Amino acid sequence: MAAKRLYIGTSGWTYDDWSGVFYPPEVKGPERLAFYAQRFNSVEVNASFYRLPTPAMITAWNQRLPAGFHLVLKGSRFITHRKKLSEAAESLAAFWSRAGQLQRLKVILWQLPPGLHQDLARLEEFLQQLPRAVRHAVELRHASWWQDGVYGLLRRYNAAFVAVSHPRLPEEVVPTADFLYLRFHGKGRNLYQYDYSKEELAAWAQRVRPLLAGRDLYAFFNNDYNANAPRNALAFRGMLGG
Repeated sequence: MAAKRLYIGTSGWTYDDWSGVFYPPEVKGPERLAFYAQRFNSVEVNASFYRLPTPAMITAWNQRLPAGFHLVLKGSRFITHRKKLSEAAESLAAFWSRAGQLQRLKVILWQLPPGLHQDLARLEEFLQQLPRAVRHAVELRHASWWQDGVYGLLRRYNAAFVAVSHPRLPEEVVPTADFLYLRFHGKGRNLYQYDYSKEELAAWAQRVRPLLAGRDLYAFFNNDYNANAPRNALAFRGMLGG
């Protein structure tokens, strides 16, 4: 069975230093999203980690994103970092009251804090409360989560175990859902300034290719400095035949 679809893009699109590198100088402000959506079929929105999307944002994104585009939101840090997933029902409802209005929303990314060690009961309680209208991916930042019990729990809820390119975490791709989710933060000391080599991207492509049968792939580049992210994303997509 072939891969369903490849959704490869960047973490955000509103970077001024992309002007003249990725964006033509005349493409500014709201026009950037339309330009981006002509070249990529998905984007990961990190701004929603810090604040809820405003009604104006929701309206604009609904109007500007074409049919077939896959929007991914990063879940609220109030839920993941302040509440640490516990007693989060009210906060989840508030987040979903906005996020659920986005017509192109397909996935919510939940990034846990690096100080949160493995806690299966806490994670399962959270997974039980998530809205089923979209997919969910969980990015774990402490190495204690890399073990079979965690993978099995995520499989029961069809939630993706996010594979990360990060200097302090394992670079493993573990399939736990009907889609894969990859995040490229960069390597070395200056994470978000990193420019992946063809050899590094090829190694990741080789790692995920055997796991793509029957699964969608979401992959986002968070190394936004000087438009490294869109350049790396296009190269990675090409390696996977997208």
